[in-house]
Amino acid sequence: MKNNDEIMAKLPHNGRIGRLVKILEKENDRDAVLDILEDADRYDILNDGKKSAWWKNAIDKMEQIFGKEKSEIIMRSCGAKCCGKGQRETAKRLMIETGSLDKFLTRISKHDVKEGELTYSLKNKNTIIADHNKCFCKQVANTESKFSSLTYCQCSVEFNKQFFTAALGKEVHVELLQSIICGADSCRFKITF
Repeated sequence: MKNNDEIMAKLPHNGRIGRLVKILEKENDRDAVLDILEDADRYDILNDGKKSAWWKNAIDKMEQIFGKEKSEIIMRSCGAKCCGKGQRETAKRLMIETGSLDKFLTRISKHDVKEGELTYSLKNKNTIIADHNKCFCKQVANTESKFSSLTYCQCSVEFNKQFFTAALGKEVHVELLQSIICGADSCRFKITF
């Protein structure tokens, strides 16, 4: 029987699944981590629906093993890596090009997306409401069953935090109000600064 370190070494270490593997590798309880990552070595051959099911199962296990709070922290760590240097540089550039927060929000509501897929609007001088009218995460967009919590989507919370912090040049707070994979019509974020 292979030891846990050998099994961990054979798991994917690139792509979105690889990000999760790298984050979980830092955990001391290898048995728990391998339980969460069950079948991750087959992830790349799964169809989109089965990938979504894999993530749902992994999140459910993660919450059972680590609890909701730690699981959310793990997924936010994943989101920090999803919003890489290129996205942060784009956020800064678009803010400079547009010259105002209103124009920036209008621009990013249309940047690299189809009309109506994203809406960013200023609720008040310190609050932006973001509505994503489709799930942009290819890992879970094809889920056949609802996720039981907003934990997976903490990745998107952190992505938005990194993106808007870069654009505005100051720390922002992002709260996920609802999520498509949990049954809502849109993913809605409240961004305050």
